[in-house]
Amino acid sequence: MNTHRQRGIVLITSVTVVMLLTSLGAALLMRSLNENLVGQRSATRQDAFYLAEAGLDQASINLRTPPPAENPQWIVADDIVTQTLPTGRFDLDPPQPMGVNIWQVTSHGISGSEQRDIQAVYQLIPQSVFQFAVFGDLNVTVSGNAETDSYDSRIGVYNDEPGPGYNKDHNGDIGTNSTAEGGIDLGGSIFVDGQLVVGPGVADPTSVVEDYDPSFITADPKVISATDTFPLPPVSVPPGLPCEDRSLVNDEVVTLTPDGGPLGNGTYCFHDLKLAGGSTFSSSGPVKVYITGTLTAKGNSATVGTSGAPKDMLILMTPESNAVIEDAALAGTTDFYGAIYGPGADINIFGNAEIFGSVVARSVNVTGSALIHYDEGLNDLTTITNIYQRRVVSWQELE
Repeated sequence: MNTHRQRGIVLITSVTVVMLLTSLGAALLMRSLNENLVGQRSATRQDAFYLAEAGLDQASINLRTPPPAENPQWIVADDIVTQTLPTGRFDLDPPQPMGVNIWQVTSHGISGSEQRDIQAVYQLIPQSVFQFAVFGDLNVTVSGNAETDSYDSRIGVYNDEPGPGYNKDHNGDIGTNSTAEGGIDLGGSIFVDGQLVVGPGVADPTSVVEDYDPSFITADPKVISATDTFPLPPVSVPPGLPCEDRSLVNDEVVTLTPDGGPLGNGTYCFHDLKLAGGSTFSSSGPVKVYITGTLTAKGNSATVGTSGAPKDMLILMTPESNAVIEDAALAGTTDFYGAIYGPGADINIFGNAEIFGSVVARSVNVTGSALIHYDEGLNDLTTITNIYQRRVVSWQELE
């Protein structure tokens, strides 16, 4: 009897222990599963937050060329407002104007079933499109004995002679949006007193530069990859502005005025503008000159612009309707004082041409013994194109 009773007690005790251990194991398993779910949700919420932040980064890029304040629902063609990433996606609400050059952006980060929303306010600071001596959206090709450097017309005229009035600096940068090999092709003995800037996201920026010779580039670092693509907004001729052909030869002089032109506001337009034979095409103040066909300035000391004020002569190259804009050529012994902006134009600079200003185009070809002196005073020109630097004013997560 005692033996059977002891066995029964042992059996009952064993079953009780097994049940207790089973209950404890189940509880631990449930706790582990719950902690795992909590951890997964926490990770998913964190992913959603990072996605919302990525959306704000994209919004900042979009705001480099913002929509008009009177129509914020309008989306600029190259804007990205939603994007799928490995952990989820972000969606951007249309930016909302909050004042002059102040925009509010809301970004939604979505990962699995989690969503987090971040709102930021950006202040936009107008930026000049003329940041380089030479910039080609697709490519820049330089050969011969060309040189670049810089000066500041706000101080005075270009002067590379040491002593009083010296006005020469080392910001004769050459840039491109290209990330492909040959985006910048430097042949001959080109001397760049400045830096080379290639398109964004290039691990080895020198891989974009053909015939790269660091001894002919003064900056340090000599070649860099841009943070993001440099925007080149399109140019269109103002409504009601007629475009005519014009040729200047035999020492002919034409001086444009800030209150002249067909619209009386210093805006002019030419289809083909040809300058030769010692002619002079200048202005008595700030003017804009649209070209819808060919700009040709060649030989015999043709002069464009005013030596003391390159920013007064703005050449805006733009295609006419569905037409393809023709190449602009600056050749011979032309002296050019001004800025050329042609996001759809191919510009060739030949011979002994000397440029005081900046050239921005789809592609730029520089040959011969051309000299290009970037005018740092062009940084003041911020009304030609709709591009801005951005600064975060405030930031908050929405509940």
